[in-house]
Amino acid sequence: MNKFLPFFVLLCAATLFAQNRVIAYFPHWAQYSQFTPKDVRYDLLTDIRYGYLTPSGSDLLFADESDKENFLALVNQAKATNVKLTVAVGGLGSEAAMKEAYESKSLTEAVKKFQREYKVDAFELDGGAISAEDLPKLLKQAADLASDGVTMSIAIPGTESLASAISGADLGGIDNFSLWFTDEASANDSQVKPNSNTSKNIKILAAFADAGVPKKKLVPIIPFYGKSFYKASGLGSSHQGAGSGNDGVLQYKEIMDKFNKKDAYSVSFDESSKSEVAVNDNETIVFNGIPSVRAMAEAVESNGYGGVAAFDISGDRKEPVISLLVTIGQVLRPHIDYKKKKK
Repeated sequence: MNKFLPFFVLLCAATLFAQNRVIAYFPHWAQYSQFTPKDVRYDLLTDIRYGYLTPSGSDLLFADESDKENFLALVNQAKATNVKLTVAVGGLGSEAAMKEAYESKSLTEAVKKFQREYKVDAFELDGGAISAEDLPKLLKQAADLASDGVTMSIAIPGTESLASAISGADLGGIDNFSLWFTDEASANDSQVKPNSNTSKNIKILAAFADAGVPKKKLVPIIPFYGKSFYKASGLGSSHQGAGSGNDGVLQYKEIMDKFNKKDAYSVSFDESSKSEVAVNDNETIVFNGIPSVRAMAEAVESNGYGGVAAFDISGDRKEPVISLLVTIGQVLRPHIDYKKKKK
């Protein structure tokens, strides 16, 4: 009987690794920063999610038709590398179209038609800024599709109010519950706060688990970008509006580039929120760096949650020593060699 022991150990290890998802979002606007499917590091991922599609009658339309070529390349390369490809439907700004699709019951036909045509692995219904009142409709639609044999996930804001609303709901065969932990910081607020408060987010994950969502189905979505605030002096300080970047938004790789330039930043890790803060004479940048991303990955691993999702993959730096995807992987998938390959 001992001869089966090594096989049993390997099987258990493979099962453990399979439960730890490393997911990356590939949004249609990545094309405008010259990031394409060939730039994706598929070896670091278990799943990739393409966004976004918008329901229209019995069809799912590309939010940006000019990105269809990238989508097709992503489908082919994901299959070639054994990475699960999920298509995200809805999102911010599509709430009305999604609600109409639920009520007309046309979404089932649209999803099945799209899957037949493009052979994608799964779908994610993104509730955007969904209310607690409308959440049951999203859950029912996803559960109905799952019962028809479609692998379904949902993505909703990670808030305590939605955790309460989900309590006691029939979750059906929904594969994955992704929680948006992004965009907490806003130039409309009088004071600077973290863009993604890791400490609070870990507690919200627990609230969803307490509400009845199986832990292995819960996945936090964390931002690979930060926010800048002009003439701010750190967390809790006042500011004079958005700082550098695209309306104050900076990808993680852009933030790392800033730290290599002459405008010296003082970078610190806020223990209370488990998030990073960078300050110079002109601005404050709040973002998620290696310590905060590692803290979230460790919380996911130690509590048995389903994995970590990055929004979005085009924002990462490729150097292993500062890559956020590598940071996640070192915790959730330690069997992979993350050293930079020689050319």
